[in-house]
Amino acid sequence: MRKQQILVSCAALAVCGFPASGVSAESKMPTISSAAPISDISIDVYGQLNYGLLVGDSGDGSEHFIVDNDNSGSRIGAKLKGDLDGTNLSVGAHVELEYQQNPSNNVSLEERSISGEFNERHLNLFVSGGFGKLSLGQGDGAANGNIERDLSGTNVISYTNPALVGGGLEFLDDATATRVELGATTSDQDFESRYSRVRYDLPALGSLKPTISQGIKGGDDVTEVGVRFAGELGGKIDAALGYSVRDVGGVAGDFETLGGSLSWLHDTGFNLTGAYSTTSDDNPANPDADFYLGKVGYKIGRHAFDVHYMQTEDRVDEGDTAKTVGVGYVFTPIKWFETYAGYNNHSLDRSGADFDDVHTVLVGGRLRF
Repeated sequence: MRKQQILVSCAALAVCGFPASGVSAESKMPTISSAAPISDISIDVYGQLNYGLLVGDSGDGSEHFIVDNDNSGSRIGAKLKGDLDGTNLSVGAHVELEYQQNPSNNVSLEERSISGEFNERHLNLFVSGGFGKLSLGQGDGAANGNIERDLSGTNVISYTNPALVGGGLEFLDDATATRVELGATTSDQDFESRYSRVRYDLPALGSLKPTISQGIKGGDDVTEVGVRFAGELGGKIDAALGYSVRDVGGVAGDFETLGGSLSWLHDTGFNLTGAYSTTSDDNPANPDADFYLGKVGYKIGRHAFDVHYMQTEDRVDEGDTAKTVGVGYVFTPIKWFETYAGYNNHSLDRSGADFDDVHTVLVGGRLRF
């Protein structure tokens, strides 16, 4: 792990120190005097509310919930940015807090009401210029979101991570009364999400946008590398790859995640999305877990539809296969509001067990401001 940290640090210094596009490093990163004034300060305050009616059905019965849709939870934030006069640099900050009452991934038959609380998503400072962008504080790791590239227009209801809606419901084996929580069995395994880190977004290399980060999550050292691609090939393409390693220590040692996603949108509105991720550690008793996603969608005017299939293997026990098959629909009558509906059928296959499927229906709306 220490070798990886040193390697990433050296890479960042090397890239910052070399000129790009024929412009010297000195002109890219001019000296900033203590009196350098800031002008053109912009402040972008934003937020969203995302609520829905969730109906869940499992071997233990059916129930309805009023939930905050965790596919894109309710939040409020602000972005500040200003240019340093006489330089090619900008400085700024990003603050974003999430507030969820009855989060859709946590409600269960035993706990239908969960009090809301604020949780930090982004609390960081940054400086940007011709050298790229350097961020410090709580925020996205370099690979966060790289399993979740999606041009279908339905990710508010048919998100890549199937556990975010109904994750607190349980699979039940009637014969043995064994229960396994849905959220434990399935995940898109999208790297290490947000944590306290130093992140460096390198200058774009054509259509490629590489990023590296290093930080601390739950007391563990985390290193991530990611790259995104946006372009055209018979339609619009959005793709990404990533790798993360978390030094969890003990027998497990390093916990590694590798994966990526690709989404293609044709001019007709027809679109395809695929994703894959795998996780592993150094403990031979812990099986590697794999996630697969395939989605077919269609966008026309203000409407977006999709049919999707997701599969997670060996997430809890070796030999487990959790599957999700579903459909989603999103209607966007105006730019700042969308309404949606979706259905998912979740199943868990395990040797020697016979679990009842879990069904979820979610209908709701997201208002952005």
